[in-house]
Amino acid sequence: MKENNNDWRKVVLSVGLLSSMLISGCTSAEYKKGMEDGSKAMQEGKYEQAVTAFSTAVKEEPKNEEAKQKLAEAEKKVQEEAKKKAEEEKKQKALAEKRKYAEAAKKALPNITDTKLEMSQVTYDFIVSKNNLFPANTPQDIKTVKGMTDKTIAAKHLNKNATPYFDKIVSFEGNVISISEQKSDFVDATATLLYVWNPNGQAYQILMYKPTPNTFENDKVRFWGVPVGPSAYQNINGGTTNVQVFFGAHVEKIQ
Repeated sequence: MKENNNDWRKVVLSVGLLSSMLISGCTSAEYKKGMEDGSKAMQEGKYEQAVTAFSTAVKEEPKNEEAKQKLAEAEKKVQEEAKKKAEEEKKQKALAEKRKYAEAAKKALPNITDTKLEMSQVTYDFIVSKNNLFPANTPQDIKTVKGMTDKTIAAKHLNKNATPYFDKIVSFEGNVISISEQKSDFVDATATLLYVWNPNGQAYQILMYKPTPNTFENDKVRFWGVPVGPSAYQNINGGTTNVQVFFGAHVEKIQ
């Protein structure tokens, strides 16, 4: 009977040892796969996948320092990528904010001019660089616009060739022939469109993204803006009127 008991003890020990070996072998396989998958994901820049893989390896062998170190490296990369992405999104959002009125004007101009006038890159870049002035909403910005006005540029210069002045702020006076305000299709703002006629026969068309509460037809105004180029429109009684087009910064009623 004693020998039989010993035999059973041997059998139990053998089964336990075999089970332990099988479990150990399974664990090692999962660990190895986690480490291999994690290393491959790190090389490919797939850091979130690397975190998942290394986490599996750490779970299989919690005391393995190499696995812990690799997991920490992957988690750090994920954090760095998240920070970099957030900074880039912030940068792009700020850039979009600076460009929004230039973009809106670029899209609107062909629709509001009979000649389908296109905004030049020079004008676009100038508006973006001076985005706080287009439109000028604060007293300080209005003062800045007026101070930047190139008073040497007359209508005759624009009529001859407007291109050299696509990055200049100019100012002219005239009588309002027509004025309309409506919500812009391209930006969250009020789009004001004015046709202004100078007694000398010069016509101006101004697109501006702010309202003009005290300005109406037949009012005399002075406007400040950047030239966009020449256009023309058909008169009601026939014929064509040439017009210089501007992206407006500010309009003031004179009388």
